[in-house]
Amino acid sequence: MVGVSAIGGTMLCLHRQKASPVPPAEPVVEAAPSQTTEETPPVKAVVTQPKPPQASATAADSSQTLPVSSSLAEVKPDSSTNAAAPTAFSQAVYILVSPKASFQQKQAAWKQLRDAGELDQAVTALKQGAANNPASAEYPTALGEAYIYKLQTVRDYNETAILGIQADQSFDAAIKLDPSNWEAQFFKAASLSHWPAEMNKGPEVIQRLTTLIDQQEALPAQPQFAQSYILLGDQYQKAGNSDYAKAVWQAGAALYPADSALRQRIAKSTGRR
Repeated sequence: MVGVSAIGGTMLCLHRQKASPVPPAEPVVEAAPSQTTEETPPVKAVVTQPKPPQASATAADSSQTLPVSSSLAEVKPDSSTNAAAPTAFSQAVYILVSPKASFQQKQAAWKQLRDAGELDQAVTALKQGAANNPASAEYPTALGEAYIYKLQTVRDYNETAILGIQADQSFDAAIKLDPSNWEAQFFKAASLSHWPAEMNKGPEVIQRLTTLIDQQEALPAQPQFAQSYILLGDQYQKAGNSDYAKAVWQAGAALYPADSALRQRIAKSTGRR
């Protein structure tokens, strides 16, 4: 999950306190407090397919480019890079904060920055962009994702723990600015889903994802929305609710039949019964 799993292990190093484990049955979901394991969980339908941060093969062409905005002068890399880098770097960062860019384009931009070794520059640029655009939720959202990508490049537990906390705080800042921001909500839930079991984040993750799926119904279908079903089902499975997990994956697969991850989960859950 793009390094979000690294958050879990390192958080345990910073937070040794014990918390109640995720209950093995019927996690608290606001939309359906009286359900049993035989009932279908409160998942509504209207969405589409991919896997963060990987772009779906059926998604829009991620090679499509967007014009570099003159308002993003602050995102240019330092002068030590070669002459071709500023245009590529500025283009990538612009895509990350552009409301017109697709989820798939943004993931392609992250891959470009990671492969070019420019994640630190991206963090600096996004911090400056957030300071210059305090009302924009796009900057803290992208900054949170930048911290998650950096988690994959470090080995020191203290540093990865700090990056994990910074990512979580960035997503909170984005959600405060724009509660309907899908990326910030999804990555916030994805990050929490990998925290240690002792911290008992499972019920919160389930609630966040259930709310996010409800929100998706009011939006035009987009490929990345399938990820909410995948992660929610995974969380139910982790909590010991296999029936709920399977029902969630089936609901997602009914909307996104081409999604291989959903198909694999359903096949695996069916094979166990």
